[in-house]
Amino acid sequence: MAQGRGFLGRRNLGTIRRTGGRLLGLMLCGSGLVWALLYGQAAPPAAKESTKEVALRVIVVRTPELASQVLERLTAGYDFAALAKEKSIDPTADSGGFMGRMDLAALRPELRDALQRVAPGQLSPITRIPSGYAILKVIPESEAEKIENPPRTRLAALTAYGSVLYSLSISGVIDALEALRRFPKVSGWQQDPLLTCQMRTQSLAAATERLEKLLAPANREKLEQQKPLDLMQQHFALAELYCYAGNMDPAIEQYAEAYRIASEKYPRAVPQLEFALGVASLHRSEMVNEVYRAPGEKCLFPMQPGNAYRKTADSKKAIEYFSKYLEEKPQALDARWLLNLSYATLGEYPDGVPAKYRIPLSAFGSKESVSRFLDVAPSAGVDTFSMAGGVIVDDFENNGRLDILTSSMDMCQPLRYFHNNGDGTFTDRAREAGLAKQLGGLNIIQTDYNNDGCLDFLVLRGGWELPLRPSLMKNNCDGTFTDVTVASGIGEPLVASQTAVWADINNDGRLDLFLGNESGGNELFLNKGDGTFENISHSAGIDKPGLTKGVVAADYDNDGYVDFYVTNYLGENRLYHNNHDNTFTDVAAQAGVLGTGSSFAAWFFDYDNCGWPDLFVNSYFTSVDESMRTYLGLPHNAGTLKLYKNRGDGTFRDVTVEAGLDKVFMPMGANFGDIDNDGFLDIYLGNGNPSYVSLLPHVLLRNHEGKYFADVTASSGTGELHKGHGVAFADIERRGYEDIVTETGGAVPGDRHALRLFANTADGNDWINLKLVGIKSNRPAIGARIKLTVENEGKTTRSIYRTVGSGGSFGASPFEQHVGLGKSGRILSMEIFWPSSGTRQVFTDLAKNQFLEIREDRTEVKRLERPTVPFPRAASQRQAGNNASQARP
Repeated sequence: MAQGRGFLGRRNLGTIRRTGGRLLGLMLCGSGLVWALLYGQAAPPAAKESTKEVALRVIVVRTPELASQVLERLTAGYDFAALAKEKSIDPTADSGGFMGRMDLAALRPELRDALQRVAPGQLSPITRIPSGYAILKVIPESEAEKIENPPRTRLAALTAYGSVLYSLSISGVIDALEALRRFPKVSGWQQDPLLTCQMRTQSLAAATERLEKLLAPANREKLEQQKPLDLMQQHFALAELYCYAGNMDPAIEQYAEAYRIASEKYPRAVPQLEFALGVASLHRSEMVNEVYRAPGEKCLFPMQPGNAYRKTADSKKAIEYFSKYLEEKPQALDARWLLNLSYATLGEYPDGVPAKYRIPLSAFGSKESVSRFLDVAPSAGVDTFSMAGGVIVDDFENNGRLDILTSSMDMCQPLRYFHNNGDGTFTDRAREAGLAKQLGGLNIIQTDYNNDGCLDFLVLRGGWELPLRPSLMKNNCDGTFTDVTVASGIGEPLVASQTAVWADINNDGRLDLFLGNESGGNELFLNKGDGTFENISHSAGIDKPGLTKGVVAADYDNDGYVDFYVTNYLGENRLYHNNHDNTFTDVAAQAGVLGTGSSFAAWFFDYDNCGWPDLFVNSYFTSVDESMRTYLGLPHNAGTLKLYKNRGDGTFRDVTVEAGLDKVFMPMGANFGDIDNDGFLDIYLGNGNPSYVSLLPHVLLRNHEGKYFADVTASSGTGELHKGHGVAFADIERRGYEDIVTETGGAVPGDRHALRLFANTADGNDWINLKLVGIKSNRPAIGARIKLTVENEGKTTRSIYRTVGSGGSFGASPFEQHVGLGKSGRILSMEIFWPSSGTRQVFTDLAKNQFLEIREDRTEVKRLERPTVPFPRAASQRQAGNNASQARP
């Protein structure tokens, strides 16, 4: 997880960080001292800063155990560069860990401390940083001068991030993860989801119990002997553990006790604790007003009249604390935003907010108007209450109805499988489907790996945390699934992952698996056609280290072979060009698509219908300050979203600014679809990070004829304030318009949330829905390309392009392709290209507004019967709207 404001890794005690000359505040944390008290491990002493410039190499690994093994080998005389290439997960691994010459002042504070007494040729101690455990070596000048090809950029994982103001981490996620890391575990716990659940539950309980005993009144004499700073940090750490579980009453009590001590002894810590108490009070206000379990429109921003909270005491407390904090730091945009939001919960935004802190409502207004979406999840029976997770919408039963499958990163929560009842409602059949023991999973993605015509799916686990086994679930074509992970050969080695993509890399008609890895090199599994896979990661050249957060596939150069784009949260992204021989070459630098140094979700799509796959890449900075800068039109310090237009010559042009996407949000869940059937693909971003600070509206961006994207969140009613994860676009009602499904919830149990199923109420434009069936190609036709030539009344003929796939890298839309045709659209021709067989099909005289099946081996299309079945609430709302329209004079 990314660090919070003033929180670096395990949050060294008493350290003060400055960014851009502004004091960010005392780093309260306790992890160093508190974990020493609980487990007998002391934190290293702080050291003075230096401004010396030195040449450095670095190795970063995911666990302290691996770091100890690496340090032991280095001490025994192993070559640092060779070990970096073999073991490091840092992007510098390709260059033997060489970072170039670095000013120590530009490094993260904990790395500066570690290097204080390290002479040329010597090694640093093992140092905890957000991406793992680092060992550095100071390179003698004589050696540094001989090193060729230094890194192209300074890497965000190791540097001080310039002037980005990161938000304070209030959630306990770091403390809970540290408890799990240090807890004694049973053998095989990472391979068995049930054991994984037990280790998570027991480690959290043990850490909380130890701190409770430490701070119990019975220990008063010992507590009185402690230094006030130590005691303050222990109360803060216990508050964080309570926060993690969502026990806000005791959490607020512990924050308040830390605040009392700070007020008497450590005044510089007071503002941060006021901020923490404001955040905790606002979160409690949301919980007691049931906005997580029954959100309705209460957590859609801008809030509509009549949605003020009934229980207001906690919101008023939050206002009190944020106001005190802003007296000390009036320019803090995150506190200003949360103050405005607190007033909104009382129904007093914007007029009730003090003028000097008010954020105008106009900052969130839609730039264009679209039809409003309606959340119908409760009436449709999709009753999830979950932490962060993935979502798939697709037809798992081959009956023409779209089912919904969801997962949760909660290591103890099973998958949910919502069978489409065919009447606008769903029933959870996870247990009947054999999925009750499939626990956890931050993301899921569908496939048909064995080409039997029944959709299988992959569960991805361990993202942001620790390596855990994935699960490949084979569809038995009878409504049940079987775990074939071990038999298929994809279960080893264990990885921490939340992203993968299925693609046919060699056009043999079988889907291969690219698995994105946060704990080492990525993996590529070649489908052998007998239900098993061969790991060809190294020979394919894709096993480069990095903290991979997104993997997507497309034939970006239209040479008939699929390529991959890989995002890196802590460095430069990679574009792997397919060499047509099961190997790949990274051409990201030549193609101009390196990203911003902190990337997350991504996808290929033809946003302007030019016939070439373009590339959208989300930046990810856990800074509410930067998101508020977007709304207020202020300059950014962080990297923005990126839109790369395909030039058609193997390179891309950065068109971010001209497309209106030079914005900074916090998108995790993200996907694309066509909300108004105009033929141009729109974007939906689900924002958030683990901290309770991160209450930001999701964002719907309408594609304006391939020229620019306009924020239409407010008019669409899709601005959910809580954490967004898996996102899918799908025409679930079969009425010819795509709805939006978003799995909503945070990274801790105290931030669970109900799923949102936003029903599309738009009408008036035409469409076509295409289900492609591969014969020589893979059965779900992943990678097949579609070109529609369309004529609209009063306009010139145009082409619309689609590629079969599930969309973005966090959330999975159906493989069927829903294509908007615009107003009075007429299909002149449809062309299908099947890369595996090289087949091109051309169809003419196609009627619009229908569902079609196209088989690779047929010369005719087949019309599919897909009766319209509205969601109950959506149907009644539309009828009410029609009656109101008819009653008007």
